[in-house]
Amino acid sequence: MCSFVLRIISVCLSLTIFFTAGPAWAAENLFIQRIQERGVLTVGLPAYNTPPAYYLNETSGDLEGYDIDIARGLAKELKVDIQFDRSSPDLNELVRRVGAGDFDLAIGKLGRTYDRMFDAFPVHYLDFRHALMANRSFISTLSEEPGSPEFAAVLEASTIRIGSIEKTIWEAETRDNFPNATFQGFPDWLAAQQALFDGEVDAIYRDMTEIKRLVYASPDLIIDYVPILFDDIVDQKSIYLSLDGSINFSPFIEFYISKEWGEVKTDSTILEEYMSFYSAT
Repeated sequence: MCSFVLRIISVCLSLTIFFTAGPAWAAENLFIQRIQERGVLTVGLPAYNTPPAYYLNETSGDLEGYDIDIARGLAKELKVDIQFDRSSPDLNELVRRVGAGDFDLAIGKLGRTYDRMFDAFPVHYLDFRHALMANRSFISTLSEEPGSPEFAAVLEASTIRIGSIEKTIWEAETRDNFPNATFQGFPDWLAAQQALFDGEVDAIYRDMTEIKRLVYASPDLIIDYVPILFDDIVDQKSIYLSLDGSINFSPFIEFYISKEWGEVKTDSTILEEYMSFYSAT
């Protein structure tokens, strides 16, 4: 009888050890489990700053912005630390690298193109309309004026010289939306702006928030340059993942976006939420 009781106690102790061994957070989702075992969420981020989405606060030395908040929020829900990788030379390479598994996700107001979807898998979280800042002297050479029902078609068919950041979606978007245009890439957005002011290009191309920022910062720009908004051309800004991440991590991100971010936000929503930032630039 005593031996039988001891055997029962031994079995019970074994079961207790079996069911309680290992970390309390162990997940059945192996992609998430690997992140938790590592103790850090690795995030690919562009090398340059694009406030208020992502930028280095020169005073504190900390990364800030709404993309940074999303990444940190995901890490918090995973109960891990976060590590940002800003070593990618351009945005296309950033997307390629996350597709290859160099980090868990890539974020940074990344647009969606067919070429990028060859390399990685997007999770949609922003809708930003396209916009140009164009030289009025070029616009005056067109057969239609801004506001005319035919203006968009005439502009799109023109031989306009368009500048933006090199190796980003804007080269592909120029090719798709302005088939007769010439695209010139620049190392950063400031260089593209300077090219417009120097007459090297007729317009610069990016999303509406970036063109609006120029007007907020220098209202006198509209004397010589005209902002042009395309309501019907919308960029689906996305967080990018590898195949493994898309299968196993995208539901987690989508749930976080719907629960904490609230919705797929528009450029108008971002401008409204960050108006104090834009009006201060």
